[in-house]
Amino acid sequence: MKKQEKTVASSRTGARLLDVADVFAGVGVSREETVVRPGERLPVIGVRDLQDGTVAAREALDTVGFSSPSKAISYAVQADDVLVTGRGTLLKFGLVGDETAGAIASANIIVVRPGPDVTGGALFAILSSDVFRPKIEVLRRGATTLLSLSPKDLAKLEISLPSLNEQERIAALVKDTQIAYRTALEAAEIRRSLARRLIDARLFGNNQNH
Repeated sequence: MKKQEKTVASSRTGARLLDVADVFAGVGVSREETVVRPGERLPVIGVRDLQDGTVAAREALDTVGFSSPSKAISYAVQADDVLVTGRGTLLKFGLVGDETAGAIASANIIVVRPGPDVTGGALFAILSSDVFRPKIEVLRRGATTLLSLSPKDLAKLEISLPSLNEQERIAALVKDTQIAYRTALEAAEIRRSLARRLIDARLFGNNQNH
């Protein structure tokens, strides 16, 4: 997906999302193809890889074979892209970091790539906010719980942006919050693992294989 030039004045309000960002869906890949599809294997982002506003790192993603990697690369995400689930039971959002940049977005993912005068962190904060989320929910369609969202419909939504300086402050807050959240989760996982080892030691003594 070739990036188009997008500009927006710092004081602009009421612009459509397509005026300040590129909005497009990823490449179509079925789960079965993650195993049998031939070609160069590349990490692919699916719905399950968006968790709590973050996107899984490249090494944690499923890989898919692409016979034409150059074509797949056009769907590679960049740092500060905002990802939105295009299909699924839940509407989820993710902000791409350096650890995910270069991975390929699947067709179930909509990529919102901020223009030069928009920060990804601020755009993520707006789209995933309790104020804006209902506007996106209204656009989701489907006869069952598996709803779909069109990139074209999403792109037409009006969005108000603060000044670039304020966007940068918001983006910094988003980044700090995500780092703190991930650190807390990692610390909790370490404590749980240690607790399990202590419990096992009390229960089974040295009769363990680790």
